[in-house]
Amino acid sequence: MGKYRVTRTDRDIGFPDLSSTERSVATSLLARNTDRRAVLSFLSGLGLSSIASLSVLGSAQKALAETPKKGGRLVVAHSAHGPSDTLDPIRNVSTIDYLRGRMIYGSLVRLNDKLQPQPELATSFEANATATEWTFVLRRGVEFHDGSPFTADDVVYSMNRHRGTESRSVARTLVGGVREWKKIDTHAVKAILETPNVDLPTILGTFHFKIVQNGEKDFTAPNGTGPFQLQHFEPGVRSTVTGFENYWGNGPYVEEIEYFAIADDLRRITALTTGEVDIIGDLPTNSIRQVTAAEGVDVWSVESGAYYDIMARKDIAPGNNADLVLAMKYLFDRETMADRILGGYGGPGNDQPIGPAYADHCSDFALRPFDPDQARFHLKRAGMAGVQIEIKAAEVGPGIVDMCLLLQREASKIGLNVEVQKVSTDGYWSSVWLKAPLCVAAWNMRPTANAMLSIAYHSEAAWNESRWKDSHFDQLLVASRGETDPKTRQQMYCDMQEMVYSSAGTIIPVHRAFVGAHKSSVKGLTNSPLAPLGGCEWPEFVWLES
Repeated sequence: MGKYRVTRTDRDIGFPDLSSTERSVATSLLARNTDRRAVLSFLSGLGLSSIASLSVLGSAQKALAETPKKGGRLVVAHSAHGPSDTLDPIRNVSTIDYLRGRMIYGSLVRLNDKLQPQPELATSFEANATATEWTFVLRRGVEFHDGSPFTADDVVYSMNRHRGTESRSVARTLVGGVREWKKIDTHAVKAILETPNVDLPTILGTFHFKIVQNGEKDFTAPNGTGPFQLQHFEPGVRSTVTGFENYWGNGPYVEEIEYFAIADDLRRITALTTGEVDIIGDLPTNSIRQVTAAEGVDVWSVESGAYYDIMARKDIAPGNNADLVLAMKYLFDRETMADRILGGYGGPGNDQPIGPAYADHCSDFALRPFDPDQARFHLKRAGMAGVQIEIKAAEVGPGIVDMCLLLQREASKIGLNVEVQKVSTDGYWSSVWLKAPLCVAAWNMRPTANAMLSIAYHSEAAWNESRWKDSHFDQLLVASRGETDPKTRQQMYCDMQEMVYSSAGTIIPVHRAFVGAHKSSVKGLTNSPLAPLGGCEWPEFVWLES
């Protein structure tokens, strides 16, 4: 395996023909609002032609405009929160949790917009030849918010919280192959694995693997190493954080962030366009034209492998009737739905979570067609013609309730009575999801196909929402983590995707892009496809133009 070493550097504003000293002088002149002619004279004196001098001046002015500025307060509104909101990263479920985690804590590894692992609290990470051991060298000089130093003990403690059958981690299956986290010295740790895993650093860059302080058990006022420290947290209401002065990185640039949810789409959009908030998540695609028409507001769209689904629990009625689930799967015109529900910000889904955005997507089997005759056939075999079923649906993603209503309309044509019970987004993830026999979910993308399948379809996964279990699937999932032959690996992923497509209780009609909006004065936002709001990776980098 190769060795990963990336050093964090300041932003290079880019004068390829100048020395570092000359570059510094040019930038300094611009920063002091030196007359344009004086700057051109300076550049000409370096031997540059008039055309070259104008080019460099333009580049310098653009770079200076993009240089982060310190100060200001940011207000952010997403679409859903509830009383189960938590500051314990191993229990995070929702976008609102993920963003707080990114503000308060650090990770060993962070993922860039292309989902490539980059150093964060680990300055390097390296595997042995078989990918059964990973060594992480830790960053020195990092402080927790209370001033105590960050060391290997904090990493070992944080990672061990995901281990064992008693762990409360919702992401436990992602690192189920780790046998031991071993401290090498004060600033180095080693993960020793039962089975190879070439994706371990990428997994550790996801939301649940934040580093907490050694021994931390009370997460009402957590102590992290992140760019912001907590000032106020009221679950289901709001949170406030302020910049951490001794943060090891370049940021943060804003002084304070207030974060809450506005469930009603119209109210959330109005809050942005009237200046009450600076950023909103989950912008309905049918409101994009309204938002773009507003002065000083920009749409924030990120392509993703995220998806909507209707979950049918396989362990109880009516989802334990395989023919009923198949009947519902044949009632979606997927391409039309992607256009109508998502406004083109996404594409059709095929009843398995690994869409075209994933490197390991399998295109070997055709998109399930809209086929009312097949649906009627399976409904008759299910013995449920004329029976009423209930789907609990909250607007946990723009258009997801409309998706259920379209199913309701088509189902009525074949003799299936679908009642769509609309419920509040507040508390949905704690009171409805994983509990109701039939309900909706809006899933974020994961950085790898293995991570997505592990967290949602492994038999022991805490988020195996349809309670679908297949021992052969579980074996393939573990074996694929260490498979290095591309053809064999791809076939394993195709087999797993076909198994989910054929028999799992999840109906996935669409994959969606993440669409939000922000004031034009908000700069430094990220475009990670892992979650709404730019993958929640922006708090350290965001800044205000004015």
